[in-house]
Amino acid sequence: MFTNWGSVTPFVLSSGRQFRPAPPPPITSVAYARALNQVKSLGQDTSTTRTADQTTQAKFWGAAPIWNVWNEVTQKLAVSQHASLQRTVTVFENLDLALADATIGLYDAKYHYLVWRPVTAIQLGNTIGNPAITGNPTWNPLAVTAADPSYPGAHATISQTAATVLSAFFGDRQQLIVSSDGDPGVTRSFGSFQAAADEATLSRIFAGQHTMIDLVAGQQLGRQVAEFVLGHLGSAPAGAR
Repeated sequence: MFTNWGSVTPFVLSSGRQFRPAPPPPITSVAYARALNQVKSLGQDTSTTRTADQTTQAKFWGAAPIWNVWNEVTQKLAVSQHASLQRTVTVFENLDLALADATIGLYDAKYHYLVWRPVTAIQLGNTIGNPAITGNPTWNPLAVTAADPSYPGAHATISQTAATVLSAFFGDRQQLIVSSDGDPGVTRSFGSFQAAADEATLSRIFAGQHTMIDLVAGQQLGRQVAEFVLGHLGSAPAGAR
């Protein structure tokens, strides 16, 4: 459903490609092999190197769309802090316009670069021409892979966008208890928005969905979009950024 989303006119950005990440390293590079082999080890459905807590993280953050989780975090925080209607509306305005534009930028980059998902790259590893990658045709990820390109990662982009916006309004150091449809009945506790965003990001390696290359680019994109939206709307508290 998001194949052409990168060409949608953004709400605040000038275009979906405004903050398009730099090209990822080629699949024949050492950097790509290192990143892919990390997912090969930690993200396999039968992995013996992934810890029990990492498996929990992968399932917990696996619910889609990820922006629903961050809206729920914001709703709980506004209620617990007895935020005024005006402040609550302002927070959600910045958050969801930033998330919408980050999604547009995310899919612009995905379909511009068309990078293989780990499951494809690992199964076809012997055809890549990279001596540091050994293919495994029977390799499968812990989670079902989404039917879109890998670079940059959606969870990384969206979570970093949300963490940046919410930190501007509430300060980063917040005690959060997060729940998710990805693992009903389970909650995760964090001492900051950034800690929650970082876990959501890294969980995609444990789920076998993304390489660290995807995640670093996603966090950069999310931060850039959020800062641009905050600066453009001018509605975050003075000095909060």
